[in-house]
Amino acid sequence: MAANRAPENPYLAARQEWTERYGSYVRAAAAWRIVGILGLTMAVIGFGYAMHLSTQVKLVPYIIEVDKLGTSVTAGFPEQIEYADVRVVRATLGNFVTSFRAITPDAVVQKQYIDRTYALLRTSDPSTEKINAWFRGNSPFEKAKTSIIAIEVNNIVALSNQTYQIDWTEYERDRKGKETGTRRFRGIATVALTVPQDEATIRLNPIGLYVRDFDWTAQL
Repeated sequence: MAANRAPENPYLAARQEWTERYGSYVRAAAAWRIVGILGLTMAVIGFGYAMHLSTQVKLVPYIIEVDKLGTSVTAGFPEQIEYADVRVVRATLGNFVTSFRAITPDAVVQKQYIDRTYALLRTSDPSTEKINAWFRGNSPFEKAKTSIIAIEVNNIVALSNQTYQIDWTEYERDRKGKETGTRRFRGIATVALTVPQDEATIRLNPIGLYVRDFDWTAQL
């Protein structure tokens, strides 16, 4: 058959022979190079993703309850509370009012009260200026020289998703412990929730609740 005859030119014949014998090897080598490059690329991507996951460590506490003898009674993961759970918001607002209004003769504890108060305030919010003005005219450290004030939070009611009414009673005593007065107050707090991003904020304000505005009045 004319189609199967070898070329008359010996150079063309040699070229055809090389192509038939070694062309498949060259193509196979090229294919394996592509496979190798793809494999290396996938390995780099996988390693990078693993490094990213290693920086996103999440710890879930596991609680074990023991009796007086140290024997394990119950164990398990704690129930998770919804981030904006109204019960947590109410508890945080109760602590805010207590820290803001309580007076103690212990200067270290009094400073902790002030720190906890400002942990729920932001510089740009109206509540911060109002509380600054209150502290400028009513220094708790000066007040503590003659009086002690204990706070009892009576009721916290949600008026909306962002506004809460807080009722509390202040019991004032002299430094000898004798009660000198009882006053009732009502406050209206407008709040905002922002997820805390750093450990220092988490320690004092774990749910990221900020009092945007706060007004309070004495009740007859």
